[in-house]
Amino acid sequence: MPWLVLCSVLLLTYALENAVSRNNRENVREHFDFRSNEIVVNIENRLRGYEQVLLGAKALFVSSVSVERDEFREYVSRLMLQQQYPGIQGVGFSQLVKASAKEAHIRHIRGQGFPQYTIRPDGMRDFYTSIIYLEPFDWRNQRAFGYDMYSEAVRRAAMKRARDENRAIVSGKVTLVQETENNMQPGFLMYLPVYRNGQPDDTPADRRKNLIGWVYAPFRMFDLMHGILGQHFGEIGNSLVFYIYDGNRPLQAALMYNSGAETGAPAADREPVFRSIRTFDVGGHLWTIEVRSLPNFESRLKSHDAQFIRIAGGLGSMLACLIVWLLVTGRDRAFAIARVMTRELRESESHTSRLNRSLKLLSDCNMALVRTEEENQLLSEICRLIVMRGGYLLAWVGFAEHDEAKTVRPVAQAGFEKGYLNSVNVTWADTERGRGPTGTAIRTGLPNINQDYLDNPLMAPWREAALQRGYRSSIALPLIGNKGVLGALTLYSQEPFAFSSEEVQLLEELAGDLAYGIETLRTRAEHKRAEEQLSFMAYHDPLTQLPNRRLLRSRFDQKIIAAGRNSAHVAMLYLGLDNFKQVNDTLGHSQGDRLLLLVAERLNRCIGNTGMLGRNGGDQFVVLMADVRQPACIDAVARSIIEAFTEPFTVENNLINATFSIGISVFPNDGTDFDALFKKADTAMFYAKDSGRNTYCFYTEQMNSDGMEQMWLQGQLRGGLKNRELLLHYQPQIDLSRGCISGVEALLRWKHPERGMISPAKFIPLAERSGLIIPIGEWVLNEACRQAKSWFDEGYPLVVAVNLSVLQFKRGNLLETVAHALENSGLPPSLLELELTESILLQDQEAAIETIAELKKRGIKLSIDDFGTGYSSLSYLKRLAVDKLKIDQSFVRDLASNPEDAAIARAIILLGHALQLTVIAEGVETKAQLDFLKNEGCDEVQGFYFSRPVPAAEIAGWFAQDVSPVHGDSGRVMQNECLDELGD
Repeated sequence: MPWLVLCSVLLLTYALENAVSRNNRENVREHFDFRSNEIVVNIENRLRGYEQVLLGAKALFVSSVSVERDEFREYVSRLMLQQQYPGIQGVGFSQLVKASAKEAHIRHIRGQGFPQYTIRPDGMRDFYTSIIYLEPFDWRNQRAFGYDMYSEAVRRAAMKRARDENRAIVSGKVTLVQETENNMQPGFLMYLPVYRNGQPDDTPADRRKNLIGWVYAPFRMFDLMHGILGQHFGEIGNSLVFYIYDGNRPLQAALMYNSGAETGAPAADREPVFRSIRTFDVGGHLWTIEVRSLPNFESRLKSHDAQFIRIAGGLGSMLACLIVWLLVTGRDRAFAIARVMTRELRESESHTSRLNRSLKLLSDCNMALVRTEEENQLLSEICRLIVMRGGYLLAWVGFAEHDEAKTVRPVAQAGFEKGYLNSVNVTWADTERGRGPTGTAIRTGLPNINQDYLDNPLMAPWREAALQRGYRSSIALPLIGNKGVLGALTLYSQEPFAFSSEEVQLLEELAGDLAYGIETLRTRAEHKRAEEQLSFMAYHDPLTQLPNRRLLRSRFDQKIIAAGRNSAHVAMLYLGLDNFKQVNDTLGHSQGDRLLLLVAERLNRCIGNTGMLGRNGGDQFVVLMADVRQPACIDAVARSIIEAFTEPFTVENNLINATFSIGISVFPNDGTDFDALFKKADTAMFYAKDSGRNTYCFYTEQMNSDGMEQMWLQGQLRGGLKNRELLLHYQPQIDLSRGCISGVEALLRWKHPERGMISPAKFIPLAERSGLIIPIGEWVLNEACRQAKSWFDEGYPLVVAVNLSVLQFKRGNLLETVAHALENSGLPPSLLELELTESILLQDQEAAIETIAELKKRGIKLSIDDFGTGYSSLSYLKRLAVDKLKIDQSFVRDLASNPEDAAIARAIILLGHALQLTVIAEGVETKAQLDFLKNEGCDEVQGFYFSRPVPAAEIAGWFAQDVSPVHGDSGRVMQNECLDELGD
């Protein structure tokens, strides 16, 4: 009987030992697989981080017209590559240079302070891809300066793929040009294409056409992996050795990295117990990794539990025999020993099961880290895995808020919660509700374990709620990011003392990986938002958020395809905001921007679904209308825009009238491509402005001829000033009270050698737009002063009035110009009168008032021309030291038939006299106009009724004592006659 018991117990011992050994081997195998997978995961995460670096560098080019060397250096230096991105050798830019531009390119780079620069290797190629930026620009990276990477096959293949696919691509195994004979390492490069700013990159053809170069990063393989090994693995070295091969097969010629050479592990001459080979994708390129176990790792197969079972089984067998032998006297004792053995075996199995469960959980969570793209999704998935795989009752993640109460905000949870998180009110302050596991872990940055809710006094605030839900123990693990503790991961178990030291170690690793995943996703999200913002900015106006010209062009190209199929038209309406510059100059650019926003809102409401609204910049908008069947549809939209802007806008308590001049071109009648239609709509818009503004015009071929005419005139005008083709005519100004000439107005004329006299209405607006009005205005001042001095010397002290341009007043040195003209001519300042338009006063009112005061101080007369047609206020008129108001001829023309014009003229005369100013009316052509002005007390007049503008020589005839118009309405003027009509 005792021998039978001995054999049975020994057999049971063997079976248990074998089961534990198999279970232990499976655990070690899972640990091996986890470590192998972790190597791949961390390589993939590291390279994704480097891809974000290149995306940031690309964004630098996308957001700028050009990127200078100093700007690129500043960007890279702020990345702190050594600290934040270990393993990367630098960040560079390789510029695409056409063969025809090679010499100019080399001269340009040499001119930047690199006299020895050239493109390497030598040879004739269709184009070159020279490295012109590579930071940090240390001795190693300087070896790559000027290298044409496209000339080498492996690099070329990766660059082509990156260009055509518009994404980051990793090259195959190469030897970097930075390498020297010492410490040579295999290398590879990562490329990201950069396309011409503002040009399409939707198709491979577009990308090849608009490519300007690549941002790229070179990597030395051992330096890269040293950073990964140092940061993520505590079990590499004597435990595992791994090899990385370029491509999808583990060939010795393709070996890129041997961790044994890095860690000092012995060579793998023997067959390992555990070995794995897998292929994975890095930046569109395949790598193969082979991982082998080393003896130190394989020693884990020697299970202490199995040894314990073997020893315990042997002893148990002996004890069982003893029990049987002493059965009569020791039966109870035998049962007790059996129970102890059974309990110890079960505890050992339970402990092993929990560790196995935690290890499996860690592996599953790391896979989730790789696959998840969004932070909240990641946190929820990790909590779910902890509950489902780990067997915990509840898992939740809380982020530390930096408010006054230092609250902990739950962001994700899984498991049996039943309202617990709504009632716990956890903080991370050093208060009663902040001294639990979660608050303490966040505050200290260390894991905190509550092994039993029943006897832990710190758990008093939560004990009742926890026990009601079956929570007996908990652990909180801090989530530590780059800038401190982000929050905590808290787990709850239904068993007390559920967290052994080995399990806590694995959970700490899980929390560390989760924190790293959170930081990675946030960095990726920030880069994605920045990339989306840059992409949006590339296609939209930053102020109004409307489509810009680039997006309009893209949509136009799509619309005309459909229009061609359906025999329809596409209309382009080019909208120019009238007088917007005056708003900017008067109220400031911030209020101008506010007006543009309001204008964009109203345009959107007006156009609705009838077209696509975009902004071309400044005060210009564009409307695209697709599938147009009838021209009346275009008319209707243009009229609706004109009518919608009859109501003024209110900006900072200012009422502003905003109207549009609209030019219209139509596909295919006026052109078949975007640029042609845009140019013609622009031309039509300027015709609308010349037609009085607040209207619309369809493009006609005559407009193109007129546009060419204006370009020709502008070119001729420059020569006209230089060749003395400009001259002055003078129109007499009559003093009605004395009946004699009181002064003249100098008016510019152009006598072209081929075309004769050219109307001022044609060339003066051109001079204003081109800026030629400044030198022309200076010439007019000098010539008028010279002629007035000549009359003065003859004994005729006539005041000469000279018109000033807005540009002269704003950009010219007006005070110096006037002083120079007076000094050169010797004319007394009192005989010079400067005519200012009201728009001059709107540029910068305070500066205008100061300039006018200084002119007045020097004795120069000043008048406001075209009074009543502008926007100046009476409050500013009171502050201006002017001498004269001139009633605009638009009010004089219909004095006899239009009561409103008569009322305006009468009001201006009364206003001028109330301010003790002289009032003069221009454009007097009939006796009825003259009689009205005399009766209302107007001081002076000028116009065709007396004389057209005439050369200076003809003014001498007006120096007679009296001036009297002939009876009737002929407009002829006789001199030295009776003064009856003027003296009535």
